[in-house]
Amino acid sequence: MRYFFINLLLSIFFILPNWFLRTFWSLKRQKIRNQYLDYQAAAFLRIIDFFGYKIDTENFSNIERSRANLSRLKIRINENTANRYSVKDHSFDHADNVSIREYTPNEILSDKAMLYFHGGGYVLGSVDTHHNFVSFMAIELGIRIYSLEYRLAPENKFPDALNDAHIAFQWLKNKGYKEKQIMLCGDSAGGHLAASLTNHLDAMENELPYSQILIYPMTCPSLKFESMELFKENYLLTKAAMNWFWEQLRHNQENNQDPRFNLLKQKNKTNFQIKTSVITAGFDPLCDEGKDYAKHLKSQGNEVSQVHYPDLFHGFVTFTRLRQAKSATLGIIEEIRGL
Repeated sequence: MRYFFINLLLSIFFILPNWFLRTFWSLKRQKIRNQYLDYQAAAFLRIIDFFGYKIDTENFSNIERSRANLSRLKIRINENTANRYSVKDHSFDHADNVSIREYTPNEILSDKAMLYFHGGGYVLGSVDTHHNFVSFMAIELGIRIYSLEYRLAPENKFPDALNDAHIAFQWLKNKGYKEKQIMLCGDSAGGHLAASLTNHLDAMENELPYSQILIYPMTCPSLKFESMELFKENYLLTKAAMNWFWEQLRHNQENNQDPRFNLLKQKNKTNFQIKTSVITAGFDPLCDEGKDYAKHLKSQGNEVSQVHYPDLFHGFVTFTRLRQAKSATLGIIEEIRGL
């Protein structure tokens, strides 16, 4: 009953124009670093905070409950993509609870494939929490997307998820895909995992995938970035949450010097022939580290594009019923098409 009421309220909210919100809702538009948070996005953040849809550091002691709450969440915040694709789950034998979900759009426009990694700080999230977004991408791009259900921390420390990603990459190759037909993509922790896999393949001097698309990625465990302080709370993702996520993933302090863990330690071993796109959001604690990683790759002669959405917050690709979030998500899809 509670979720029915929330869904009803949000269904009404999503169709309200901004002028209505400005007129009847006392909400001052936020400006930080010469950026304005989208008005509808700001109101949405207030609503979901009121109903308890947030990363709550006080509940981290009960990880299973946090995961269950996220998986049971029935708030419809994504586009409906029903009947425009088919889906098939595949299991792996190397570890329990590791699988991959294959999305095949009704109309296939390219022989490329995408290996996708969901976000959630390596602790939360699943292929189910990102199902609508991934299916939406598959339909819009006209490609098969394979979404990996990798092992989560703290039960599985670094580099367990990376090993799962590497096995999934090899699995795609065994299905007949060449390296230059495979795109890596992920959001937040998934963006980190995509880049971590690229760095891992580079260190092994293996041929790299065609491209990597890193959507507001976590990149560095130091947390010493201006955006981390400016947006440390009230924008869905918090500094406290990020600190906790890194602690759950880290196996030991030596991980901080590993370029597969701390992406800013990355140095090209091969020619690093992979196209990279880094997506950042203006009101996101991870904004600056994403930009720094793009600069880091460019400084080593890599082909990198960096796309910034100044009026949105962390996680926007999974909130595409927000007008600006949907527009930005379509922009990301266009960016992928152009790679």
